[in-house]
Amino acid sequence: MDENKINIRPNVSILSVLKYVEYETWFALAEFVDNAIASFINNRERLLKLHGKEFKLEVRIEIIDSENKIIIRDNAGGIEQSQYQRAFRAAEIPSDTSGLSEFGMGMKSAACWFSDMWTVRTTALNEAVEKTIKFDIRKIVEDKLEELEFTSTPVDENLHYTIIELNNVNKMPRGRSIGKVKSHLKSIYRDFLRKGTLNLIFDNSTLIFEEPKVLFAPKYDEPYGEKIEWKKT
Repeated sequence: MDENKINIRPNVSILSVLKYVEYETWFALAEFVDNAIASFINNRERLLKLHGKEFKLEVRIEIIDSENKIIIRDNAGGIEQSQYQRAFRAAEIPSDTSGLSEFGMGMKSAACWFSDMWTVRTTALNEAVEKTIKFDIRKIVEDKLEELEFTSTPVDENLHYTIIELNNVNKMPRGRSIGKVKSHLKSIYRDFLRKGTLNLIFDNSTLIFEEPKVLFAPKYDEPYGEKIEWKKT
């Protein structure tokens, strides 16, 4: 196989039906955030050594309504060349299933759910090359393509990022749904936001999880009893 191609078998037809999977917008977007967090965790020591202890993972989700486009950017460890084949092969389980991205369907299924045309640009730590791959799902299915070419561009070896561009989005978050997406993402990633591990930006708004007010009162059948904080970890 050509070194500038990736294998997307076993069955490319699965890509055409992923758009019909029942998702909520916030869960689909969370797939991209999960990948970034997993990459950050796997590369934490190298990232902190390069940038210092104050380095923070940043995931930025841009909603470009006028162009019907969504862009997801992160400054995690990038997709390493050794993992490139696995990363874009549908239904491929990752080598490490102890954390996030357990089933290996996250980014691919979410991207296909949003769009038939999407692009990934990525460069990994200590790899002086940026790789770009374009998915045109209709062409892949119609031509029964099992391999896709990717382009490579020289970059500084200390750069590390992944940029996913979803074009002609068929499930664009708009209006009131924007608020719901923000609310759900803040809740899903509350622990990372609390700890300051993650800087999550959605539609130019930095998401901050606001702790709910916890009841501090006696039991209902002991109105004059000892007050209890009604909270579980």
